[in-house]
Amino acid sequence: MLTVTVAARDCLLAKLGRRKAADDVAMRFTRKKHGWRLRPDRTSPNDTAFTHQGRNVLLLDEAVSKAMADMKLDVRATAAGPRLKLRRVRNDVD
Repeated sequence: MLTVTVAARDCLLAKLGRRKAADDVAMRFTRKKHGWRLRPDRTSPNDTAFTHQGRNVLLLDEAVSKAMADMKLDVRATAAGPRLKLRRVRNDVD
């Protein structure tokens, strides 16, 4: 399952706040031709929801959840401020 850090959840919550999103709206990952896109959306049946401070902040449908199983969403510092960073995590087992 996708790992979402507390910092990333904070960033998603702030993004929803800046958009003045309704309480039942969270960000959803969708697949683009060459990567991923975040967009606001409402919860659908069978979604995986990540919550923060009592609110859904990120939604994944079943296909996206499977595709992101070995990924991590975190935050990185940039000159423009904190940005979400999605990366693949290697699960090396010795």
